[in-house]
Amino acid sequence: MKTNDVIQVVYNTEEQTALETNLSAIEDFAAKNAPNLNAEDRQQYGSIHETNKLLVDKCKTLMEQNPQLIPAFVEKEEFQRDYDARKFIEDTLLRLDGIKRKLEDTKILLDYDNYQDAMAFYRSARYLANEQEEFAIPVYDELKQYFPGKKNGSSSDTETEE
Repeated sequence: MKTNDVIQVVYNTEEQTALETNLSAIEDFAAKNAPNLNAEDRQQYGSIHETNKLLVDKCKTLMEQNPQLIPAFVEKEEFQRDYDARKFIEDTLLRLDGIKRKLEDTKILLDYDNYQDAMAFYRSARYLANEQEEFAIPVYDELKQYFPGKKNGSSSDTETEE
């Protein structure tokens, strides 16, 4: 009975296909209006950070209350469209961050399980190679390269299992 599994996950073909389809739809949606900023552009336009978001919010409220103060070159309707689109994207990014975190956490545990099983296999091959079991020696010789800090000339070395 296996006791070292910290997570058990199975995605059937239908689930994988549905996720791929939905991700493709999200990619298509994002690409529809997305500019392709290079590093220089990103530096130039930057980010307004939280304090400046508060300023934008306050100005939006004050523009609504005092339309006579809006400069002629500022189109209130365009400002509102940009504001609404930015809010929508920001909320979407927060949701995507949550999804990304859940998937990363799942992957961490799956990686852990895979590594533990791989190390158990490696230790088994090492043990049997040290016992001079012919079928285990080439397997051990192939795997010991992943532990370069130890002597590889002897099958009795004890590799560090990181």
